[in-house]
Amino acid sequence: MESLILTSMNSLKSQWKEKWVNQPSLMLITVVIWSIFIGLCIQAGAVLFTFIYSWFNPIVAQNLFDGLNLYSLKEANPWYYAGVISFVLFILGLKAYLFYQMIRIFLKINLVHPFSQEISKLISAVSYTAFQIGVGIIFASACFKWLAKKGYELDQVYSLMGGAYEFLLMAAILVAVSQVFKRGVELQAENELTV
Repeated sequence: MESLILTSMNSLKSQWKEKWVNQPSLMLITVVIWSIFIGLCIQAGAVLFTFIYSWFNPIVAQNLFDGLNLYSLKEANPWYYAGVISFVLFILGLKAYLFYQMIRIFLKINLVHPFSQEISKLISAVSYTAFQIGVGIIFASACFKWLAKKGYELDQVYSLMGGAYEFLLMAAILVAVSQVFKRGVELQAENELTV
């Protein structure tokens, strides 16, 4: 059992070394994506932790994350407060998942034979996640505007989510790239058959 674990670790280590030697630019991009992914996970975790802690100590709602003050909303209506934080956590979680999917793409892609069915599926999944983020931000923004019209103070909650249209544009572009990869897989398979 122990030798099996050591063998798989050595195999993984040799794959990483080979990728750094053969594809250093892709691996550098992967490291940057990893750092963004970790940052988003920390941000989502901090918001979740302070949200839970604010139920036991309401004063914490004055500084949930990066100066976000939802204390007045929590005191006025705890259900709306929970809904707003749920929207924020949903969006942050999807963003972290998007970058996780991107990490998987960059670790799987091979510049010698870049077109593969697996990469095409991963790009499609990233486009679907980006579309979900865009739609989620639009829906959350509409709910936040509704709450603001009712007189609730939402402080800087919009800054935690970002722009919806950027993610929708990203989804559209990635759908096109996914189609190019699907066609590339077909052409690569035809080329291998003729050779």
